[in-house]
Amino acid sequence: MPRVLDGRLSPGQLTALRLAANGHTSKQIASRVGVTEAAIHLRLTLAARSLGAASRTQAVAVALRLGLIDLDDIRVPERWSGAGDTREGPSVPASRPNSARGSLETSGLQSGAQSPESSIRQSS
Repeated sequence: MPRVLDGRLSPGQLTALRLAANGHTSKQIASRVGVTEAAIHLRLTLAARSLGAASRTQAVAVALRLGLIDLDDIRVPERWSGAGDTREGPSVPASRPNSARGSLETSGLQSGAQSPESSIRQSS
Protein backbone atom coordinates (compact mmCIF):
# COMPACT_ATOMS: atom_id res chain seq x y z
CA MET A 1 0.00 0.00 0.00
CA PRO A 2 1.51 3.39 -0.99
CA ARG A 3 2.22 5.87 1.76
CA VAL A 4 -0.41 8.61 1.81
CA LEU A 5 0.69 12.23 1.87
CA ASP A 6 -1.49 14.73 3.74
CA GLY A 7 -4.15 12.03 4.15
CA ARG A 8 -5.05 12.33 0.47
CA LEU A 9 -2.36 11.41 -2.04
CA SER A 10 0.66 9.15 -2.26
CA PRO A 11 3.98 10.76 -3.22
CA GLY A 12 3.70 9.11 -6.66
CA GLN A 13 0.21 10.50 -7.21
CA LEU A 14 1.34 13.97 -6.17
CA THR A 15 4.37 13.81 -8.49
CA ALA A 16 2.15 12.74 -11.39
CA LEU A 17 -0.29 15.58 -10.64
CA ARG A 18 2.52 18.15 -10.47
CA LEU A 19 3.88 17.03 -13.82
CA ALA A 20 0.38 16.96 -15.33
CA ALA A 21 -0.13 20.51 -14.05
CA ASN A 22 2.92 21.48 -16.09
CA GLY A 23 1.34 20.12 -19.27
CA HIS A 24 3.13 16.78 -19.49
CA THR A 25 1.30 13.88 -21.09
CA SER A 26 0.99 10.54 -19.29
CA LYS A 27 3.65 9.15 -21.62
CA GLN A 28 6.06 11.99 -20.79
CA ILE A 29 5.39 11.63 -17.06
CA ALA A 30 5.98 7.88 -17.25
CA SER A 31 9.28 8.38 -19.05
CA ARG A 32 10.43 11.01 -16.57
CA VAL A 33 9.43 9.03 -13.47
CA GLY A 34 10.57 5.66 -14.81
CA VAL A 35 7.28 3.75 -14.67
CA THR A 36 4.79 2.59 -17.28
CA GLU A 37 2.20 4.85 -18.83
CA ALA A 38 -0.48 2.57 -17.33
CA ALA A 39 0.98 3.23 -13.87
CA ILE A 40 0.70 6.99 -14.46
CA HIS A 41 -2.90 6.62 -15.63
CA LEU A 42 -3.62 4.66 -12.44
CA ARG A 43 -1.88 7.25 -10.22
CA LEU A 44 -3.81 10.12 -11.82
CA THR A 45 -7.11 8.22 -11.64
CA LEU A 46 -6.58 7.38 -7.97
CA ALA A 47 -5.50 10.95 -7.22
CA ALA A 48 -8.63 12.29 -8.92
CA ARG A 49 -10.80 9.84 -6.98
CA SER A 50 -9.11 10.75 -3.66
CA LEU A 51 -9.70 14.43 -4.34
CA GLY A 52 -13.30 13.91 -5.47
CA ALA A 53 -12.47 15.10 -8.99
CA ALA A 54 -14.04 13.88 -12.23
CA SER A 55 -10.90 14.30 -14.37
CA ARG A 56 -7.17 14.88 -14.17
CA THR A 57 -7.74 18.53 -15.00
CA GLN A 58 -10.13 18.93 -12.10
CA ALA A 59 -7.74 16.94 -9.88
CA VAL A 60 -4.98 19.46 -10.66
CA ALA A 61 -7.36 22.33 -9.88
CA VAL A 62 -8.45 20.77 -6.58
CA ALA A 63 -4.83 20.03 -5.62
CA LEU A 64 -3.97 23.67 -6.32
CA ARG A 65 -6.94 24.88 -4.29
CA LEU A 66 -5.98 22.63 -1.35
CA GLY A 67 -2.36 23.77 -1.49
CA LEU A 68 -1.05 20.32 -2.44
CA ILE A 69 0.48 21.88 -5.56
CA ASP A 70 2.04 25.32 -5.36
CA LEU A 71 1.52 27.81 -8.18
CA ASP A 72 5.26 28.47 -8.11
CA ASP A 73 5.79 24.83 -9.20
CA ILE A 74 3.94 25.46 -12.45
CA ARG A 75 5.93 26.91 -15.30
CA VAL A 76 4.36 29.35 -17.71
CA PRO A 77 4.97 28.53 -21.38
CA GLU A 78 7.45 30.95 -22.99
CA ARG A 79 4.90 32.34 -25.43
CA TRP A 80 2.91 33.72 -22.47
CA SER A 81 5.76 34.99 -20.34
CA GLY A 82 6.97 38.54 -20.73
CA ALA A 83 10.72 39.09 -21.14
CA GLY A 84 11.60 35.84 -19.37
CA ASP A 85 9.37 36.49 -16.34
CA THR A 86 7.78 33.07 -15.78
CA ARG A 87 5.45 34.37 -13.05
CA GLU A 88 3.32 36.36 -15.50
CA GLY A 89 0.05 34.83 -16.60
CA PRO A 90 -1.33 34.89 -20.12
CA SER A 91 -2.16 38.29 -21.48
CA VAL A 92 -5.64 38.82 -22.87
CA PRO A 93 -5.64 40.05 -26.47
CA ALA A 94 -7.46 43.36 -26.98
CA SER A 95 -10.03 41.70 -29.25
CA ARG A 96 -11.21 39.33 -26.51
CA PRO A 97 -13.67 40.19 -23.75
CA ASN A 98 -12.22 40.97 -20.32
CA SER A 99 -14.26 38.20 -18.70
CA ALA A 100 -13.64 34.49 -19.21
CA ARG A 101 -17.40 34.08 -19.74
CA GLY A 102 -17.52 36.81 -22.38
CA SER A 103 -19.54 39.96 -22.53
CA LEU A 104 -23.32 40.06 -22.88
CA GLU A 105 -22.95 41.17 -26.49
CA THR A 106 -20.72 38.24 -27.45
CA SER A 107 -22.54 35.62 -25.41
CA GLY A 108 -25.88 36.28 -27.09
CA LEU A 109 -27.67 37.27 -23.86
CA GLN A 110 -30.02 40.20 -24.06
CA SER A 111 -30.06 42.93 -21.46
CA GLY A 112 -31.91 41.65 -18.40
CA ALA A 113 -31.64 37.98 -19.43
CA GLN A 114 -30.20 35.56 -16.91
CA SER A 115 -27.37 33.20 -17.66
CA PRO A 116 -27.91 29.53 -16.76
CA GLU A 117 -25.29 29.89 -14.00
CA SER A 118 -27.08 32.80 -12.32
CA SER A 119 -30.44 31.04 -12.39
CA ILE A 120 -28.86 27.96 -10.78
CA ARG A 121 -27.27 30.09 -8.05
CA GLN A 122 -30.59 31.81 -7.34
CA SER A 123 -32.49 28.56 -7.03
CA SER A 124 -29.94 27.02 -4.65
